[in-house]
Amino acid sequence: MSQPIYDSGAMDPSSPDLRDLNPASKEYLEAIYELEEEGQRILQARIGERLHLAPATVSEGIKRLVADGYVVVGPDRVLALTEEGRPVAETLVRRHRLAERMLTDILGIPWHMCHHLAEDWEKVMTPEVENAILDRIEGDPTCPHGNPIPGADSAIPWSDLKPVASMAPGDRGTLKRLLEDVELDGEVMRYLEDHKLMPGHELTLVEVGPDGTRTLEVAGDRVALGPHLADNLWILS
Repeated sequence: MSQPIYDSGAMDPSSPDLRDLNPASKEYLEAIYELEEEGQRILQARIGERLHLAPATVSEGIKRLVADGYVVVGPDRVLALTEEGRPVAETLVRRHRLAERMLTDILGIPWHMCHHLAEDWEKVMTPEVENAILDRIEGDPTCPHGNPIPGADSAIPWSDLKPVASMAPGDRGTLKRLLEDVELDGEVMRYLEDHKLMPGHELTLVEVGPDGTRTLEVAGDRVALGPHLADNLWILS
């Protein structure tokens, strides 16, 4: 059982009101937070790749966030959350990941489906609901895909993890985290679930093909993993 994020029975005064934030701005703020969390340089091009949006569309969205005081653009064109923008982004990401846990842990929704369904549930989340879901979580407070829930006491830092792509044949590890980019593709998520490539499962790298495809042994079966997925699945050795 995890500690509550907010004081029981009261709205945390630092909890931002998200009702007036338009859907596009929410998506951009979540993407910026996730890219920062993953240690990437936050450029408009990276946001466009993550959200599959045209450069002109992203540019207009970022201008809006800058005007609203949520984001600043540095001289190197790297984006950063402001003091006002950070708690908003954290709340958005937290509610999404808690919604995913509610869907899988409480409602029994399949693991590969919860990311997209959570996009609707997160919109009606309140601090009281956040605490109620967090109270149901056993173990490390993460989303079903292993990403930490902002504001909760998470255990494993990014620095302790490494991507499958860094493994050598014979190396073993426990899958702990899928980067958010992977979750956007429902077919890929179904493939991962079908082959037990989910947080908590142990895996061994069998071989690396000339094209970078990894052959892994997971739960007694062998499964192929392309270079992109190998970069986006992180293990604890």
